[in-house]
Amino acid sequence: MKANPIIAIITMTIISLILLLMLDANDYDNLVEKHNNLVNHYNEKTSEISELKTEIKDFQVLIKDYQRNQFDLQKEVIDQKESMKILTTGFQKKDKELSDVYAEYWSSNNFTWTGCKDERTVLKFCKGCNWDLVCSSSMRPTYSCENTLYFCSANKDEIKKGDIIAFISPEYTNNNYDNFYTIHRVINITDKGYVTKGDNNLYVDEVITPYKNIRGKLWRIDG
Repeated sequence: MKANPIIAIITMTIISLILLLMLDANDYDNLVEKHNNLVNHYNEKTSEISELKTEIKDFQVLIKDYQRNQFDLQKEVIDQKESMKILTTGFQKKDKELSDVYAEYWSSNNFTWTGCKDERTVLKFCKGCNWDLVCSSSMRPTYSCENTLYFCSANKDEIKKGDIIAFISPEYTNNNYDNFYTIHRVINITDKGYVTKGDNNLYVDEVITPYKNIRGKLWRIDG
């Protein structure tokens, strides 16, 4: 004998209803609580995921900014290297031009020392000596701070163009500078005094030196 499908469905439905009715109120409340907890947990995780997505987007923006900055920095470094190369080339060119001008200037003036009659040393400057001057490179390559310089006394008519003299700079009028010497070469003589210049300087000294400020004329270099 075949079972009636409709009767079977009705039977299962009745059994399900009976089972549901058998659940007490506590079981129902527990199920509701678990459901609510699951919903809350899901919402929390969804919120966390949303925050993480936001952080990821922010981080991606930072990465793009960093990459863009890296590109800009690399470009800036390349530009600076190129600028340095141009400046170095320009400096070398100007340095050669100045060297050529200096060589031509030196050659045309043919500077020499006239020496001293008795070669009696009245001043001596050397490394480690008690000399009152600031040693610089203004007279290179004629002499350097490593050399010893000897100066003799010289009359006014004994100081010629090309001589190297030790003198008190006219701009130092204070008594504290009575022994503050400059050692440069005479490149011209005028009615007012002596026009001087350091061999390694580009420009002549600003002030003309009168004879009364001259303390000696170079006659010997050692070292």
